[in-house]
Amino acid sequence: MSIGLWLAVEPIYLFIDRLLGSINVANLVSHFCLNFVFLAAGVQIAHSIGRCDVAARIRRFSIIGLPLCVALMTALFFATDLSYSSMGLDDFRDTDTAVVLYKLSLYIYPAVVSALLVKPLVKANAGSRYRVPFYSKKLMAIGFAFGMIAPMGHLVELTNRRLDWLTDVLVYPAMLCVLAGLVLAWISALLTHRHKLQPSPRLDHQKVS
Repeated sequence: MSIGLWLAVEPIYLFIDRLLGSINVANLVSHFCLNFVFLAAGVQIAHSIGRCDVAARIRRFSIIGLPLCVALMTALFFATDLSYSSMGLDDFRDTDTAVVLYKLSLYIYPAVVSALLVKPLVKANAGSRYRVPFYSKKLMAIGFAFGMIAPMGHLVELTNRRLDWLTDVLVYPAMLCVLAGLVLAWISALLTHRHKLQPSPRLDHQKVS
């Protein structure tokens, strides 16, 4: 994830392109990173809510789905007509349909993983007795629901290039909700760990006696 984020910094993005002697290859690398992040995060989140069956389902799909998505992204990347390095490839979206299809291919694997996680998170949330875990799972479920429909943004863009902002409307709330949910989950884990470390007053009384 850190590699993908660093590649979103324009000087680093351009440096990687110069270093590898290619045009916009940094964008392709960042797309690869995001797909593998969804594999790792999806499996981990499934385990965190006690759904080993969902984690296994993500792994089974990834055996075939992830290589296919990577191959599709790579093929569409080399099908694009790019004349210079432009972070995000936004400069080419109005003139090159292959660029929009390439950007759409980024969201296929994350959308499937998101779809596999939404319902289990909602079901797990039904058993949450405490507010922090409740809102953690709820926010993640909302975020993955946005991630599930994120490809629709680029599909609509193919019909009307003026709607290129639609994908951002779906993707940014997805990222914010999942990130907020993960932060709350981390806080919940810290609170639980601290509670376990605190000695029971009854045990302290027995020690004194």
